[in-house]
Amino acid sequence: MEEVDAHFTGDPFETVVIAYSQPQAAVLMSLFEWHGIPAYAQNIETVRTQTPLTLALGGIPIRVRLDAVADARALLAEAVTDPEPAPSSSPSRRVMGGLNALICYLFAGAAPPPRISAVLIDEP
Repeated sequence: MEEVDAHFTGDPFETVVIAYSQPQAAVLMSLFEWHGIPAYAQNIETVRTQTPLTLALGGIPIRVRLDAVADARALLAEAVTDPEPAPSSSPSRRVMGGLNALICYLFAGAAPPPRISAVLIDEP
């Protein structure tokens, strides 16, 4: 790991969260923009054109400038401590979700996007 870190010593950005869908990345980017935190979503252009590659690319890393990392982590910690209640997952809802995924695959020839929540990256 030290060898990889030595490669990126001049990198002015640090990954603070990894999103696994375009909507998650958009919400995180707008949150940072609203609070004046400079950030960018790495790989977002590739994911927009090739959604099934989201997992293969390791998600969409949201990178923040080094001088704003502490503010970004504090903002994310605040957002995590006050989560909204998750929608109920009834059996009929799961069946309909499965049918929608099957229809999407059969007619569009594409896999549905992954349903994984964003992952916060701890301080090194």
